[in-house]
Amino acid sequence: MELEEVESQIKDLEQKKSVLIEEIKKNYGRIRYKKYEEKALDPFLKETEGVMVGPVRKRLRQLEFRISTQAYTPQLERQMVKDVKKVEEELKGMRQVERARRKKRLVQQDIIDAENRIKAIEEDLKKIRETLKDLYGRARTMKNSTKQGVTFGEKHDNLVSLGDIVIIEEEEKKK
Repeated sequence: MELEEVESQIKDLEQKKSVLIEEIKKNYGRIRYKKYEEKALDPFLKETEGVMVGPVRKRLRQLEFRISTQAYTPQLERQMVKDVKKVEEELKGMRQVERARRKKRLVQQDIIDAENRIKAIEEDLKKIRETLKDLYGRARTMKNSTKQGVTFGEKHDNLVSLGDIVIIEEEEKKK
């Protein structure tokens, strides 16, 4: 491998490294934003901690099921429809609590995803840094050796061997 090739590999890896570092910075910013968002949701969630949405939803389903499957007198059915509307209004008031709880779960999942992505990027960066260390060592060795007149790999010889001369002469005779 020649010095130019090593330097081009170093340049490519440095670019990849800088892209990964920028991605880590973006993920840290995202985590910071999501943690602020989570802190903003906490007071409302603590305030509405005792609100149970599940039983209200279950009661609504039961009422709707009873209305749709059984026959009642018109007066009793009207009363049940009023009960359904009351339960729906109660549930409508709880939707904000339900949304906040769902949003908190999603925010926590986003934080976990960003942290996992950062860990994966850091592993890639570690590999790139090890490779760069090796390549910088090679480049340094090659630069020092060229200063001292030592070459690595094949020596390029400008001389032509006798065997090559014979082959060239035979080709000329054939023409």
